[in-house]
Amino acid sequence: MEKLMKTAGWTVVIGIGLVIILGFMAITKTGFAIVNDGERGVMKTGTKYDMTEIQPGYHFFIPIYQSIEIDTIRPKLINYSRTEANKEDSELLIFEPVLQGLDKKGIPIKLALSIEVKPVADQLAEMYKNDGDFENAFYKKVKQVNREAVQATISRFSVDTIMDKRPEVEKYLTEKLNESYSKNPYFKLVNINLKDIIVPKEIANKMLEVQAAKQDALKSQELIKKAQNEAKAREAKAQGEANAVKIAAQGEADAKLLVAKATAKSNKLVSESLTDKILKMEKIKKWDGTVPKLVGSETSSFIFQTK
Repeated sequence: MEKLMKTAGWTVVIGIGLVIILGFMAITKTGFAIVNDGERGVMKTGTKYDMTEIQPGYHFFIPIYQSIEIDTIRPKLINYSRTEANKEDSELLIFEPVLQGLDKKGIPIKLALSIEVKPVADQLAEMYKNDGDFENAFYKKVKQVNREAVQATISRFSVDTIMDKRPEVEKYLTEKLNESYSKNPYFKLVNINLKDIIVPKEIANKMLEVQAAKQDALKSQELIKKAQNEAKAREAKAQGEANAVKIAAQGEADAKLLVAKATAKSNKLVSESLTDKILKMEKIKKWDGTVPKLVGSETSSFIFQTK
């Protein structure tokens, strides 16, 4: 019985000790780690990293001797901006100044853009082993890679033409980043968005003047073309009206000619039909019964007088 009491006493003591230890661990947040969804952990024991990433869940470790580093594996967006560079970073959104490079003539040009990258979940332990920690690896494998790609892109263009070649700039930058990240074991490229191409203010003003002059010239050409088209339309209309008058006049003349020919033909037929016999019969038809007077000798012909 006494032995049983001693055993029960030690059990209570151990239980109380465990409760105290766990309470201390909960308050000080040492000795255990919570890995959430979208995260992975890397455990370090002594001076060596465990090369198997820790999956989401609750995990215990020996304080001082062991430690667990937890990092997100969600995509991170880096926003290179003129106006937002001083904003405070969050876990998934990082604000940086615009990236700069030199053109073919050595003139500085800046690009405002956003680049989204995603950590490779099963390479976190390798990243810690080779580059020390997440932040150091992120600087070398992401920020530096982005900067070099922008510099290489800008060096292919000239400041006086780069504004008109935005699609080419974006295409080459995308190709360069894809090439660089294809060799990157720790981060994968998700998205690229070129927002603005920034040239020195003096050059930008000159380019605006040239663009305005081009627009004025284009507008003048459009006005000239419009005037030419209107003149051609008026000419076509006048020509059409003249042709219509000519056709109408020709038609009227042809009609009159046909009438004249028909009249002449009719008169000719009538004239040919008026023989002596017909004329005499017509005179008889018109005789009013008066006895004709004899003119000349008896053997001469006589003529009836008609009204």
